[in-house]
Amino acid sequence: MENSKVAVIAKKEFFDSMKSRTFLTIFGIFLVLMLASSVTGVNNFSEQLDQYQKMQAENQGAEEDGIFTYFPEPELTSIVFQQMVTHIGIIGSILAIILGYNTISGEKERGNLKLLLSYPLYREDVINGKLLGKIGVLVLTLVITSILSVAVALVMGINLTGSDLVAIIAFMGISIMYLVTFLGISIFFSTISKNGASSMLNAFMFWIISTMIITSFSGAVADAVVPVEETTYYTVNAMDTVVVTTVGDDFESANEDQGESTYDRYQKRWKIQNMIESFISPTQNYEQIASAVIGNDMSNIMLSSVPLQSEASMYEILMGKISNIIAMLLWLIVSLVATYMAFMRQDIR
Repeated sequence: MENSKVAVIAKKEFFDSMKSRTFLTIFGIFLVLMLASSVTGVNNFSEQLDQYQKMQAENQGAEEDGIFTYFPEPELTSIVFQQMVTHIGIIGSILAIILGYNTISGEKERGNLKLLLSYPLYREDVINGKLLGKIGVLVLTLVITSILSVAVALVMGINLTGSDLVAIIAFMGISIMYLVTFLGISIFFSTISKNGASSMLNAFMFWIISTMIITSFSGAVADAVVPVEETTYYTVNAMDTVVVTTVGDDFESANEDQGESTYDRYQKRWKIQNMIESFISPTQNYEQIASAVIGNDMSNIMLSSVPLQSEASMYEILMGKISNIIAMLLWLIVSLVATYMAFMRQDIR
């Protein structure tokens, strides 16, 4: 009986959300960006694959002369889906915030919440129903964009292997978890705010801090804890263009004061910055997990001196990012628990 009440609320919330003009506008922008990313990614993959094949052909003659060189084969998911990681990290989180900011505060403003609670149902049924309905919208959004993006790749002549499909499914699963995290945070602010305007303001303030300000803050803290002297080099490339390169002073040499190379200090600084960002920012956690899933794990290169395993299974990849997964899930769990506690104690009149 209780499940049927939750289902009714979830169904109503799902269709009400799908009719929202604001949501449909953001969804349209999100869909266009995802499709554009798919087209651009497929073109880039085709170009890099052609270059790889040419290098392989040229390298055959070099191997006969005893010269061995290695050119890594471009990975489909790494190239095609990398821009999507950025779009989901930014536009997707905004979509989730727009979807959740008015969940409770809007019902209060319209006076519907008092009427809703007059029916024989528990307050947690209201939260559960609304949450499930909006999760359904997010899942549908990602399923539609994923199917269309894969369809674009297939139409443009790209063949997907079994490992590619596994990576895409894992990528979508992580993306859904990320969007639900921001949905939970948005619903929390909707619960504690007096109206929709303040709810949206609070949610977007959190978004700005966790996606933008945290990067500058963590970088400043890391620089203060592990300072690295930098030297700027000016070179001229083949196009007669001045190239400015800034690297640590004497990058390969040992630091006299600390007895360690500048590379080691850069690595320490990166670890500190990554730790701060991972603790505070769901977006940073998502980007690291998603990049690892699609085969573009640059953070692992910086954080580890051990060579990457090119043939790691998806399970091994996810286990390697378990700390980021837990950190992102903690934001979701904490926001939902706080939402339940706040809603249970509110005096609805």
